[in-house]
Amino acid sequence: MEEFYWAALGAAKGIDTAQLLALVQVFGSAQNVWETGEAELLATGAVSPKGMARFAESRKLMPDFPEKLREQCERLHITVVPIVSPLYPERLKRILRPPVVLYVKGMLPDCRYSVGMVGSRLADAYGLKAAVTFGEALARAGVVVVSGGARGIDTASHQGALQGDGKTVAVLGCGVDIAYPHVNRKLFAEIAENGAILSEYPPGTEPKPYYFPERNRIISGISQGIILVQAAARSGALITAEFALDEGRELFCIPGNIFSDKSAGPHKLIRDGARLADSPQEVLQALFPELCGSAHSNLFSGMEDTTPIAACSEPQRRVLDMLTQGPLTLDQLVTVTGWQVADVSVILLELQLKGFVQMDAAQRYIQI
Repeated sequence: MEEFYWAALGAAKGIDTAQLLALVQVFGSAQNVWETGEAELLATGAVSPKGMARFAESRKLMPDFPEKLREQCERLHITVVPIVSPLYPERLKRILRPPVVLYVKGMLPDCRYSVGMVGSRLADAYGLKAAVTFGEALARAGVVVVSGGARGIDTASHQGALQGDGKTVAVLGCGVDIAYPHVNRKLFAEIAENGAILSEYPPGTEPKPYYFPERNRIISGISQGIILVQAAARSGALITAEFALDEGRELFCIPGNIFSDKSAGPHKLIRDGARLADSPQEVLQALFPELCGSAHSNLFSGMEDTTPIAACSEPQRRVLDMLTQGPLTLDQLVTVTGWQVADVSVILLELQLKGFVQMDAAQRYIQI
């Protein structure tokens, strides 16, 4: 039950993680802190009067939070991992603002060997193939691949890790019981079986725009290094890169097509001193030399391979036939085929990885 009191303290306003740790040390447990009066808490000097006022107000608004959360987590098979738990990633504890607790679906793997992979949601076929290739090779070498579960590069990175029979962690900007984006519901189920879905937000928390920059610090915090695959000049993925640099993480950038706006972010960071990475082996050599020899030698060795259309599945060929008539959005393809959104999304991703389809700036799919 103690972990649910930690969660209650984390959900309350006014007291940060460092202050909570100091208070727990004084009063012996998170439950004791939650149940101790304002005057006694103030007397420790660990929290300001203004912070205590916000904390007291939060506590009044959610008096039954620990018990209700326990019932909810048991029903949804969600584990609460407080910052004092040995399961909490050690590297994450040392960032500037570590989460008080992590909500986890699945089994949080040992993240001593872990790399974050981030990039554009509107990735092209090159970016997706690069993300899958790196994710698969690193996972086969024993590295945990950490990403954000979003469309594009995040999705491809997770899928690569799963193809490599390795562990992957998806850090969400919402509750772990909410599949966002919805099309990744099946992917999240696979990740929970081969790693973990985690969040700092309680179950039931809907995604909000400002949650996603916040979750980026967790991706960076867990990881020994960050790989930026594709990103426009103002991409949200660059926020993760900034966190990585601020926390002293190694930053790797995969070079891209000079004619693509999605190369602007990685190329600028390379000019500013980030490592250029053209192979998973290069990342391993820099971060985990003891694992070298386990990954593919060079990313580009197989990039020119082509997949004959004849080798495509019947559903893939049907989608390609539709796209010969002109660009179509995901919703339009769902309407025309009558298939589920998740199924069409998987087919489009497979076609992108094979180099037959790419997404334009208007989020329409076009045949290459």
